[in-house]
This record gives sequence, structure tokens and C-alpha cells, in this order.
Amino acid sequence: MKKQFVATTLTAIISLSTLGSIAPVEMQNIQASAATINPQNNQVAVEAKADQLIKTAKSLIGKATYSNTDYKPTYPYKFSCATFLMYIFEKNGVDLATYNEDYMMKQGTYVAKSQLQKGDLLFFDSRGGNVPNHVGMYIGDNKIIQMADPTQKIVITDLDSKPYYTDSYITARRVLPTLLPSNPATKGDNIVSKAYSLKDKVTMGTTNNASSLRFTATGFVDHVYKSNGVTLGTTNLKELMKKGTTVSKSNLKKGDLVFFNGVTGSSTPTMVGIYAGDHRIIVPNSSGVLTRVLFVDYYAQHYITAKRVISGGTTTSVAAPAPKETVSAPTTSTTQSADKVVNFATSLMSKVKFGYSYNESNLTFTSAGFTYYVFKKQGIDVKDKLASRQAQAGTAVSKANLQKGDLLFFSTNNAASKISQTGIYIGNNEYLSLTTKGSVVKDNLNSTFAKQNYVSARRVLK
Repeated sequence: MKKQFVATTLTAIISLSTLGSIAPVEMQNIQASAATINPQNNQVAVEAKADQLIKTAKSLIGKATYSNTDYKPTYPYKFSCATFLMYIFEKNGVDLATYNEDYMMKQGTYVAKSQLQKGDLLFFDSRGGNVPNHVGMYIGDNKIIQMADPTQKIVITDLDSKPYYTDSYITARRVLPTLLPSNPATKGDNIVSKAYSLKDKVTMGTTNNASSLRFTATGFVDHVYKSNGVTLGTTNLKELMKKGTTVSKSNLKKGDLVFFNGVTGSSTPTMVGIYAGDHRIIVPNSSGVLTRVLFVDYYAQHYITAKRVISGGTTTSVAAPAPKETVSAPTTSTTQSADKVVNFATSLMSKVKFGYSYNESNLTFTSAGFTYYVFKKQGIDVKDKLASRQAQAGTAVSKANLQKGDLLFFSTNNAASKISQTGIYIGNNEYLSLTTKGSVVKDNLNSTFAKQNYVSARRVLK
């Protein structure tokens, strides 16, 4: 029987990232150390990075509130247990590429509880299982820092202070140094670092212009590799997949190119990513340059192959230069995708229900969870189950230029300010939205609610 702490606090934590059933991670009884994980990276660098993470985490105490529906990376901050850690790692140049506790628990290497060191991630399941619903970071002296719950918020806690930390403990993972560059950096490290450095600086479009940092998806990849002395020789996606040497998914290394299809089973690529190590990928698309993990359903289901186009640390030419070309999806394809999205959403109107969780088995979602699910089932990743983060996906579109399948964003305070609800535009000035009333409703953009609460729209269909 769990103590009151579990019943009244951590059981209130609803995971932001239940993307279906995740098989428990195999817990091997091994010891981990920086030296055995990555002999090229010295322990001094690892400890310095861990201290940076801890300093950032501590600086947020008293400045952030708990939220499992909103992610706000500016003051006043809003985090769940997982987004709190995602944020502090990202602020210190280490990209976990996920706010999903399940996926975090698959990164790095297993470390025994008796061998914990600063920066390790600790995972808990208040339900007594092996699927985490809470995560914290070890800071030394038997203590973790965590976004605990709505009452405690960010706190530093001794692992012996409550039975919860023994009863609910699952495992620990060491993500430093596996998420850091080697020392000295390899060619793959440099490629990944270059891609990350451009992540928030480039503009994605239909042309390639290095001076203005405007690229197509393949143009971005070509630019990153060219900046590191690797000539890919093409910005044609199909031709790019012919380059280099095929490598297995289990043997991926930083700097490998990873290809995905748009239709499961197809050998025709529609997307390319740069493998960033430890299951992470950097994916350029119309939404911008995104970072993800290969565990996500879409990438797992649409994976085609991977190619190694670099060798050692030398400058590489993998092909003679070929003319660049612009690839854009035909209008008919976009229309068909929009129809599928709208038809699927409509078919769920009487089936889904509102709840502060994400559960595909019984179709229980938040408003943003519903839109995430609808688009996911059509093979489209809208980035998050948080309305505020979905509002960063795709490209902005004005209210006057809405098209079927566009994502709509609303407030619920009649002030059209803070995004807290999503909708799907279905044409004829109407949209579908899962509301706190419990079911999916069809409404008109001229309704009183929509006029008072409409904030913005994004186009995620290409």
C-alpha cells in the first residue's frame, strides 16, 4: 500500500507522453561509468556538464509551476517532470529530443542505484509497474531534483526521505556522456553539432540559399555536410538514398543519414534525418528543423534504411555535384490528406471522450491529445500533445486563408490570449474540437466562443 505522498501527489502526475504501450526496458545488472560508456570522452567534461545541468535546475526553484498540459519555457515557467528535464538539458546544449519518460528511459545506459552519479536520470512508477510516470535527476549525496507535483513544484529530495522512492523506483539511466560529443570530436560529432547550431536559425522553404540560411529539407542536409567537408552531390531525396554505404538500424553512428517513407512498406523516401546518436535524429521538414527519437511510432513504422556517407575524420566526396531541385507535394495530395484527416476526425465524434490523459485504447484525450491522435493516424507528427507546442508546428496561416485540415488554436478565457484548446478546420468556416464538456463538437468560427477565443492557425499538411 502506497503512502499518502504517493496517493495525493505523484499519482496526480499524468504522463505527457503515453504514445501507446511501451515494452519495459530490459534492466541488465551492469555497472556503468563514463570510461566504459565512451572512452573518447573524459570524466572531467562529464562532471562539468552535470554541474551545469544542476545549476540550471536549481535556478528554476520557485520560478516554475507544475503543468501536464502546458509547456512554457519562459518565466513564469510551466513544466511536467519530464519537460523540466528536457528543458534544463536543452539549455545546456544536450538534446534529449523527447519529453516522453518511456523514451528517456531507453536512452543512455543502465546504471545500478549504488553507482549513481550527477546527471543520471531516475525513473519511477507510482502504479508499481515498469512504465515510468515520473522522472528526476540525480544531483549527488543521495538526492534528486525534480518537478514533483502541483503542490511541491521543483524540489530537491533525499531518496531515503519517503517510501515512494523505494517502492516506485524502476531504474536509472546515464545519458552523460553518450549525448555529448566525443573528445576529440569525430566527423559525425561535428556534423551533428553543425545541424544543432542551425536548428533555430534556418528558414525552411522551396529554395536553397546558404547566405540567407533558407533551405529545402535536403538542401539543409546538403549544407550541413558540405560545411564539414562532405560533398553529398545532390538535393534529390531519391538520389540521396543511393549514396554511401547501407548500415543497419542497430549499427547507426552519428552523421549517418536515415530515410523514411510516407506510406508504410514503401521504398520511396519522403523524409531524411541526420542520426545524432543514442536513438536521436535531426529532421528538417516544412515545420523547421526538429529533433526526435527513433522510438516514436511514426519513425519506427516508416523507417526505410540508413546510409553512411562519412568515413573517419577526413573530407569525403560521395558523388559528383548534381543540379539542385525543388520538391513540393502536389495540391491533389494535400487535398487527399486533408480529406482523410477530416473524415477520420469526424468518425470519432461520438467515440472519443475528454480526460486529462492520453489513452488510445479507450479514446480518452485532452483537446490537443485528440488532434495529436487524429494526425498521428494519418502519419503526421504535430510535435506534441500540448496545445501551446502544437501551435509551433507547421507554418502559420491567416484566418482568411484557412484550408481543410489546418490546426486551429483557441484560448478558453474569452481573451484570445493563452492557447489552451485545439481544433481542426473542416471547411465552410467550421471546425471540430474536443472540449472539456466531454465530446467532440462541431462549431462555426463565427460563433461567440470562436470570436472571443480564436488565437491562431497552423498548416501541417504539405
